[in-house]
Amino acid sequence: MEAQETQPKPMSDDEVSINEIQTVTVRERQSQSGRLILVSLTPAIRAAGLEAGGSFRFQPGAVDEIGMLPALGFGPDEDISSGPLTRKILEEGAGGQTLRLHIPEEALEAIPGFPEIDAIDWDDPPELTVFAGDRMLAFELAESRSVTINRDVDDGGGDGDTDESEQVDG
Repeated sequence: MEAQETQPKPMSDDEVSINEIQTVTVRERQSQSGRLILVSLTPAIRAAGLEAGGSFRFQPGAVDEIGMLPALGFGPDEDISSGPLTRKILEEGAGGQTLRLHIPEEALEAIPGFPEIDAIDWDDPPELTVFAGDRMLAFELAESRSVTINRDVDDGGGDGDTDESEQVDG
C-alpha cells in the first residue's frame, strides 16, 4: 500500500496565519481627555505590513472564540469608520522611529487574565505577548515564569569551583 501525502487544508480568505513577534509592557499616559493605555509595537506593526497613519480595529467580542484579542489592520488610505474600538498607529519616540498604539480599555479587559485597569500597579504594569500576520495583530497576557540558573563560581581560593543557584523571575 502506497503512503498518501496529505496537504494542509488551504486557509480561507477570512483566515490569517499569525506568529509571535514580541512582548510589550502596557503603559498609562494621562491626556486632556483622560487616561490612555499605550503600547510600543514597532516590530509587530511592521510584521503586519502597516505603518504610521494606518489603524487597527480591536475585536473584543472574538476573545471567547480564539482566546486572545484580535485587531484588524487598515492602511492609511482605506476608508474605514472610526469607532470606539478603532485606533490610529502613532509615530513617536526619538526621530519618530517608534510605532505606538492606544488600546481601548474595553478591549484590554477582554483579554483572559488581564487585570481591571483601575487595579493595575503602574510601577509594575502587565505585559502582553503580541502576534502578527497580514494586517492583523493579536494580544494575550504574557506568562510570568520563574527560571533557576546554575552557575559555577570561582572564589579565587584555589579549592575549586562551587555551585550557586539563582532564581530569576520574569
